[in-house]
Amino acid sequence: MSMYSREVVAEVLAANDIVQIIGAFVELKGAGGGRKKGLCPFHREKTPSFVVSQDKQIYNCFGCGKHGDAISFVMEHEGLAFVEALQKLADRGNVRLPAPTGDNNGADGLRKQLLDCNNLATRFFRAVLKDENRGKTARVYLDSRRLKAETVDRFGLGYAPEGWSTLLDALQKRGVSEPVLGASGLFKDRDGGGRYDAFRNRLMFPIKDVSGNVVAFGGRALDDSPAKYINSPETQVYRKSRVLYALHEARDAMRREKFAILVEGYFDALRCFDAGIENVVATCGTALTAEQASLIRRYVPSVVIVYDGDAAGIQAALKGTGVLTAAGLAVRAMALPGGQDPDDFIRDAGGGAFRQMVSEASDFVTFYARQSESRLGSIEGRTQVAHELFDILRHIEDEVRLDEYLGLTAERLGLNPWACRKEYEKYTTSTPQRKVEDDAPEIEVQYVFSKDDCDFLAALMRDPALLDTARKALELVPPRNRTAMLEVLEVLCRGDVRSMQSDFEREEARRLYAASAAIDAEQITEPELLVSKRLKALEKESLRIEAAETIAEIQEAERAGDPLRLTVALQRKVQLKKQLERIGAS
Repeated sequence: MSMYSREVVAEVLAANDIVQIIGAFVELKGAGGGRKKGLCPFHREKTPSFVVSQDKQIYNCFGCGKHGDAISFVMEHEGLAFVEALQKLADRGNVRLPAPTGDNNGADGLRKQLLDCNNLATRFFRAVLKDENRGKTARVYLDSRRLKAETVDRFGLGYAPEGWSTLLDALQKRGVSEPVLGASGLFKDRDGGGRYDAFRNRLMFPIKDVSGNVVAFGGRALDDSPAKYINSPETQVYRKSRVLYALHEARDAMRREKFAILVEGYFDALRCFDAGIENVVATCGTALTAEQASLIRRYVPSVVIVYDGDAAGIQAALKGTGVLTAAGLAVRAMALPGGQDPDDFIRDAGGGAFRQMVSEASDFVTFYARQSESRLGSIEGRTQVAHELFDILRHIEDEVRLDEYLGLTAERLGLNPWACRKEYEKYTTSTPQRKVEDDAPEIEVQYVFSKDDCDFLAALMRDPALLDTARKALELVPPRNRTAMLEVLEVLCRGDVRSMQSDFEREEARRLYAASAAIDAEQITEPELLVSKRLKALEKESLRIEAAETIAEIQEAERAGDPLRLTVALQRKVQLKKQLERIGAS
């Protein structure tokens, strides 16, 4: 159950325009009938199938089936729980949310408590870092890294002091409950019972989601610990495959620059921001996932990979190229000289030199060929490299881009262009597609509705007179078969179209409503005739169901030897027959 009433949710929706919200992430163009259209942000497509209805304040993708209102878009796009999305839109629309009602122990309640716990932990770590005595070790280390104080403050860096229960004691004093402490990922269980701090004597990096909520932490050891870096385990609020470090801070610069720079670690990202380069996100030492690539794709069309210049970094860059390409991103890549990472390079050569190298980064085919140069001296080596590139190129759906990349492949590997294209077609036809790391989910439309269903409902949404006709028809002959279409029809007849999505019991009905609302009703020919025919069909279906029930009633009355019950049922059978004949004749 939502912790907020339907009226509160409706007020928040009324205070926000879904076109403005979605338009901040998707380029929308007019499509007639108060509708906007663009490329879906939730799956790859070349032809726009994502429709936003300004009148109904909902969106629907006819490709992947994603649909909903402004709240569900923010939830889906930013990975937020319902209450978080509602609060974000309430803040945006200057709506003050009342105190929540209902059970606060569900998933939303736990998520909020975990985020509150993480915020308390962030403040604790920051306070310790600034403490003259307790934070000295971390401050000396930060001084050696030469980060600006503004950068340290902006990213909320802190210090987890030595000791087994310093954070635990602090959070318990602030009233954090035992279940939340256990679910936070900030502590480990003792064998004999109890807990202890997971982060000790470490420089702490708060990890935020796209909305700026601290969902996890990374810790850099300041002693001789064998694990230089450790991260929070996955929790209710943290899925490492769905989070990129610094994305919250980088979003505006990414949109402005129209590309992202992808680096590998915390300090690499921080060093870039320190130098005024802010369109930067980091994977924090984990393999790039398809979900992370999709996150980037929401904000920009292209990426420059700048991993460490050592062998491991180059391999990570090569692997990441396939994941990013599969997400529909244009990819360039570069390796820094001398095996340096971005942190080292910028400290030594400056931000200007780094910007210059990024601007000169080569396309991924050229980069791949350069890094595979040792294998290009033989036919077998060139063939192997070509096949590896084919595995990346096969994810590109745009034929023009694919053709250009195949031309580059032939040029960089010293192959005949015609032979390269022929080998690519042969290879991709005969070789099963390798699974890209955490490959993007397949597009799956769960519910398919007839055009007549959608046009019928769309016509009712547009014309109050037709809707009134439908309302009266339903009052005379209430539907007896609970289908998704009838559920939508009943809700439409009740009115209040601005918060309609929350009124449906079943996902199938929500999906049908969104698909119908996304149709341009002005393009429907003879809507009055369409509505009349569909209402007659509904009436006929209802009468046939009742007729079948009446026959069963007659049989039961005969078996029970109940003459009065039998007489009533027989009379009703005659009435139903006449009604069905009248509908058939009209």
